[in-house]
Amino acid sequence: MFGFFKSKKAPERELSHPSQLAVGDMLTLIDSFAYPGWLKGQTLKVTDVQTYQYQHNAEYEFVLESESGKVTFLQIERNDGEEFANFSVKIQREEVDVIFTLDEFARIFDEEQLSEITTVAQPDAYAHFLADKYKQSETPYVCYFHAKDYRNQTLPRYQDESGEPCEVISLISSDESHSINIEIWEGGETEVSLTLSRPVSDVIDLFPG
Repeated sequence: MFGFFKSKKAPERELSHPSQLAVGDMLTLIDSFAYPGWLKGQTLKVTDVQTYQYQHNAEYEFVLESESGKVTFLQIERNDGEEFANFSVKIQREEVDVIFTLDEFARIFDEEQLSEITTVAQPDAYAHFLADKYKQSETPYVCYFHAKDYRNQTLPRYQDESGEPCEVISLISSDESHSINIEIWEGGETEVSLTLSRPVSDVIDLFPG
């Protein structure tokens, strides 16, 4: 008889993989010295999910915020049967100058062949996100950015005006644990990100929002 009055509240979402994260969800990282203090063993909240659309596929980027308010970007990469959690931070022009020098960095845009670049300084704030040397992994390519989560929707037609086009240049370290991502937007605005690649198993807990 009392079963009639039981709550009919919908069951809580269950998360079994970081790729299932949505806005409001949280994740906890392993307590490892591979990460800077503001990520090491910390719980981060998903504040946005964005889409990068390529000609034949798409990648989804989770915007994560730490308890201290710092922002990092997470993409889940699958490569040869392995999965990696790629954590990125954006750096400004003056930081590019300190880490690489602007003259050296400019060669990436000027040279016709694939470029190499060496770090000349590793500021403490970015030391975990930096390697000693990088090599351009492929020629520049174009993608379309959508400030929207398209995982459960049909992607717009490639080159559709609903996406914001950008040219991408990627450089990677010899052990593939670190990379530099350069996005060149219409109008010439350029964004530079440093990426740390870690096993996806470093994400040790997932919490639905």
